[in-house]
Amino acid sequence: MLPLSQSSGYAVLAMSCLEDPGGKPTLVVDVAARTGFPRPYLSKMIHKLAKVGLVMAKRGNKGGVVLSLAAKEITLDLIAEAVDGAEWRNQCLLGFKECTDERACPAHTFWKSERDHIHRCLKDISLEEIRTFEQQSRTWRLADALPEKKAKPRAKKAAKPAAAKAPARKPAAPKTAAKKA
Repeated sequence: MLPLSQSSGYAVLAMSCLEDPGGKPTLVVDVAARTGFPRPYLSKMIHKLAKVGLVMAKRGNKGGVVLSLAAKEITLDLIAEAVDGAEWRNQCLLGFKECTDERACPAHTFWKSERDHIHRCLKDISLEEIRTFEQQSRTWRLADALPEKKAKPRAKKAAKPAAAKAPARKPAAPKTAAKKA
């Protein structure tokens, strides 16, 4: 029901892995490993983003992908429009294709104002903010994955005298097959 596709979300996460113009190009295979997205899918997405001028792809030995603009200049609205087109802003909440201002579904008025609010918010959120959030999330996940510091080893207790040890047990008798009744 949300107007943005999963592909837009993937594009945002993939682009958050890329450096600003002039930075070191990142290989698509590295972005795929970092995000967990399939490389062929990611390659098509990067191609789409390059066509609209949000990323630059360089071929060759020192090739890879970088952002075309600084991350603080790229808004989530630009990314969503590059991936989904401008149509995402006019989709009906209930999925009706014939829902318009002239022929409005019961949720139209509510959804139109919410859609406009979402669009304004997406224009205000930059890729730089997403990148910062992702870096903090990775730091927190890494911190959670690290083992806790072990307590200092305690001094060993003195060994008990041999007489205080429990007597050794006899080995158990071999098990026999259960008799059928």
